[in-house]
Amino acid sequence: MTIRDLKTILLALCIAGLPPFTTRAEGQVVSAPVVEPPTTPPTVSSQSAPLVPSTVALQITTSLVVFFGEPIDGLAQVTASDGATVTGTVTFYDGTTSFCTLPLTNGATCPASVATSFSAGTHIFTAVYSGDATHAAATSNAVTVVVKQDTTSTTLGSSLNPVAAGGNVVYTSQVQGAHGTVVGTVEFFDGTASIGRASLDVNGQARLAALIVAGGTHGMTAVYVGNANSASSTSPVLNEVVANPLVASATTLSASANPAVAGDSVMFTAQVSGGAALPTGPVTFVEGGTVLGSAMLDATGAAVWSTSALSVGGHSIVARYAGDASTAASISAVLNEIVSAASASGGFTLGVSTVTVAAGDTAIVPVQTTAGSIFAKTLNVSCSGLPDEASCSIGADGLRISTMGPRDCGTTVPYNRAGLPIVGPVLAGLLFLFLPKSRWAVKSLFTAVCAVMVLGTMAGCGTGNCTDLGSRPGTYTVTVTGSAGGTSVSQKVKLVVVP
Repeated sequence: MTIRDLKTILLALCIAGLPPFTTRAEGQVVSAPVVEPPTTPPTVSSQSAPLVPSTVALQITTSLVVFFGEPIDGLAQVTASDGATVTGTVTFYDGTTSFCTLPLTNGATCPASVATSFSAGTHIFTAVYSGDATHAAATSNAVTVVVKQDTTSTTLGSSLNPVAAGGNVVYTSQVQGAHGTVVGTVEFFDGTASIGRASLDVNGQARLAALIVAGGTHGMTAVYVGNANSASSTSPVLNEVVANPLVASATTLSASANPAVAGDSVMFTAQVSGGAALPTGPVTFVEGGTVLGSAMLDATGAAVWSTSALSVGGHSIVARYAGDASTAASISAVLNEIVSAASASGGFTLGVSTVTVAAGDTAIVPVQTTAGSIFAKTLNVSCSGLPDEASCSIGADGLRISTMGPRDCGTTVPYNRAGLPIVGPVLAGLLFLFLPKSRWAVKSLFTAVCAVMVLGTMAGCGTGNCTDLGSRPGTYTVTVTGSAGGTSVSQKVKLVVVP
């Protein structure tokens, strides 16, 4: 028998290892994991001439016992008795389930992931040749491969160790398979007590946030629960040291305006108290499960956060204090913030209740306009209760209250004695009326003296008016009335004028 008479076509199946499921032109080689043939072999249609028999031999080139995640390599060899080139396809089966079909052409390749995709258990692999116009279909021998459950290892880490009692700790567990990728759940334990479960992410990590109250040393472990493909495993003990109990804290929440108008800025203040030392750290402002914002506590234990983005309606807001190394976390009572729709007419609010100004100067009162008004353009104001010679107007910097200083009239008489220079002559005139008639000479002399005193008094004023001392010092309640094209709004401010 010649070599030509024994010419065969070789089909090779490589499950992992080599580039899986490839074909070659001469003695075509196809690689893929091996499978059991279907229960019903492919049907060959009747032809005028009998089909040439063909055979398929399947060989697993890796171990017949592997762990989950290890690759499985194999070789399927198709032989035609007439030595001719065969065409068609080869389908690979795991039991009765096909997992890859390749044409008998160069470069045909099954996905690389197929080689390591077989779950733990017993697998029966076969390769089935489809046949072609002149060659009969054929099924290979069955090869059994056992895939064992993979071994795993688990570690545990802490975000804060040591930690104060009542502090928040995040535990992270890392689970790795000896050969394959792990999936599933990790359960965390404080001694023998379970404190919670978490699912592994794509990186094989599971995280659990815990609040540990009791002081002392806690033996923490993480247990990977395992599954059919991956065995369970337990981490080494992590000794979590919990310091003395935290000082309890109390958090209160207030708003600068409630109700508020949509679009207005509302300032929320969280006040945290607890222990001899002031608490430190962040405060988070939360509505339902949504974090609205956060702020750090200042030296007074207050955290302030402002927003103008609250929608119309009711908002149930709480302040959450996270705690620090010595102070426990706490949550405020719910603050029901009401936000109403903006008024089309608009309005204003004075920023202070009292303002002080020196006579002759101008006081600036901050003005906050409500939604709908256009500050300094359409806001019109008038003031009542102002001191003499004072006026008010609206400007870019706020409400301006201008006062008038005293006039220079050539006298040093204080404000409260301004009328005294003319009092003497007036009293002298009254006494003159009551003198007896027998003393007309004295009356005449007295009249002349009074006239001189009056003229002297008038001459002492120079060109000014001594009674016009500008805006006199004192305390005034000024009513400011204004509107922005709608209903008028009145606000009061106390004006203190000093010399």
